[in-house]
Amino acid sequence: MNEQSRLEKLRNLGVRLHELQLVQPVAGKSYTSVALNYLFSRHELTRPCGQSLDVTLRSLADAIVQKHQLKFSRFDSDSIIDYFCRLYRAH
Repeated sequence: MNEQSRLEKLRNLGVRLHELQLVQPVAGKSYTSVALNYLFSRHELTRPCGQSLDVTLRSLADAIVQKHQLKFSRFDSDSIIDYFCRLYRAH
């Protein structure tokens, strides 16, 4: 998946989180940013600053696998987005 597709899926996830009243959009922040902030805070992780989207998503995935001792050997950037989109039923 290319970066544009990742951003689109994250935006849709942010919209879905807003529909579920889990997040409130902040002035000047995109739904994509709101979604990432929510996912990092929900799992009690610090969001890395100044990193590319791919690096940010991989760090989220690796931290979740370690923290929750999931059976997956490794999530990649695309699979972590798909995981959360399925979890929150975002399209």
